[in-house]
Amino acid sequence: MGRVFGRRHAPTTRDDATRRDDAAPRDTRLGEAVWETHLPRRRVLAVVRNLASATRMLDVLPVFHGDPRVGVEFTVSEGSAFGRELPELLRDIDARVVPWRDAVRRGGRYHLALATSANGGLHRLRPPVVVMPHGAGHNRLVEAASGSADVASGLAAAQLLHRGRVVPARLVLAHEEQLERLRESCPPAARVAVVAGDPCFDRMTASLPLRDRFRRALGVRPGQRLVVLSSTWNGGSLFGGMPHLLARLTAELPVDGFRVAMALHPNVWDRHGAYQIEGWIAEALNAGLLLVPPRDGWRAALVAADAVVGDHGSVTYYAAALGRPTLLAAFADAEVDPASPMAALGRVLPRFRPSEGLLGQLEKLTAPVDVPDAIGMRGRAAENLRALLYGLLDLDPPANPARLRPVPPPEPRGARDVTALNVEGEVHGDRIRLDRYPAVLDDHAPDLLDDPHLVVDEGEADERLLSSADVVVRADPPEDPEAWGADVLARHRGAEIAAVTLDDGATLVVLRDGTRARAEGADASLCASAAYVLLVSGRPLAGSFTVTAGPREFRLNVTPPPPENRGVR
Repeated sequence: MGRVFGRRHAPTTRDDATRRDDAAPRDTRLGEAVWETHLPRRRVLAVVRNLASATRMLDVLPVFHGDPRVGVEFTVSEGSAFGRELPELLRDIDARVVPWRDAVRRGGRYHLALATSANGGLHRLRPPVVVMPHGAGHNRLVEAASGSADVASGLAAAQLLHRGRVVPARLVLAHEEQLERLRESCPPAARVAVVAGDPCFDRMTASLPLRDRFRRALGVRPGQRLVVLSSTWNGGSLFGGMPHLLARLTAELPVDGFRVAMALHPNVWDRHGAYQIEGWIAEALNAGLLLVPPRDGWRAALVAADAVVGDHGSVTYYAAALGRPTLLAAFADAEVDPASPMAALGRVLPRFRPSEGLLGQLEKLTAPVDVPDAIGMRGRAAENLRALLYGLLDLDPPANPARLRPVPPPEPRGARDVTALNVEGEVHGDRIRLDRYPAVLDDHAPDLLDDPHLVVDEGEADERLLSSADVVVRADPPEDPEAWGADVLARHRGAEIAAVTLDDGATLVVLRDGTRARAEGADASLCASAAYVLLVSGRPLAGSFTVTAGPREFRLNVTPPPPENRGVR
């Protein structure tokens, strides 16, 4: 069918629909309808299977918003291995959910069913079924789902046919290339296929004007670059094959110049749970990694990103399609249809080289210029889907334009302050340069600096870091700052400096020999490192300096503390 939006398999004729509307139940003799405040003329059943399919369903359903003629109810098809998180989402949106058994048994009450997965016994439903993808096209070889080891999931005959009959009334595709593969894998289903575009991608492009807002929500400061790490599910993914890599990738980037966020496939969250995931990647979280929630956060993160490090999942494809510089840290070729755009993308994107540092590879990374197209009719998915679905409902579409909402701002979880930093610095005249990296004590910690000093927050839980600290800092003002400084240096014999925030926002710097100084212009950690660089260079703790830390630059003024703060020696 290609791009034709017909009304084949429409559930009723307009005359039938009129008779049914005239006979709509409105009294107690016709059952539970008496309890309804409003009776829609058409009822749509939204069939979801797991968190990934549900979030894509929520991309499509807004084509009905604002139209009281159409009512939507949800049901969860049985059999998914990744359904644990789904009830929470449906509760959060306060959807009316019909048990699957009732949806099958009472299917005559629905005029249309929408599904974002070809699996789950859709042949048992009575209304016409429209099947839509829940990824960037059809790229993945999942034999357990499709029944085929060499056909992409969603295009396999075992998923689309039941006893020789095509199950979907319409099969929505994102691009003509998927239709070509479908003609080979399941010719009967190709006759009901419609190329309509990708509402998920259209929502991201509609959100591009919100990029700055999303970056602020992720804590990205002006001048910083946001790197998004992305992992699909299964053992060949970035997270599945190399979970330790997350800490290394985060710790290899200077904290002043970069912010790092992680987007995991919803199936990973569903299978393992947030508690376990955060436990596994605690080292990366301590190094400053942000976890992006699995519903909408990943899309906002891609809009906000300056670069993406991914694998063979849909998020990687979307990143490249949005023009984001993209690096492959993993790519399970055996899990990808070799005829798909994802496989072609895997052949053109650069691969991460573990023997080299991430920073240097990011510096050379450019936006992909040859992204195989898996998304057709860009910007038109909403109008195409509305025309298709209203045609099947035998209703005239609303007069207002079809729109897809921008994605909401991200709400990252797991955000932690970096409490230990390896810092290297140098002073030239009145200028001080600082390079600061997360300090991660494990076998994967990179050796990035020649002669760093270690700055550790007093609240750091790892005693190994505190015992090795050259500088100990405190961000909140104590009752007696000078007494605190003396006590810290007495307890941590390896430290040369203690630095603490004062009530007025300045920093008190205390040296082991009793010297004290007041530093103004930045937080306690930056002031302390600048003081340490002056100390080891033999310079006095006095004067005015321009300090650069990545893209940040500030004027640091170092003076003796007022006489009333000199009481403790």
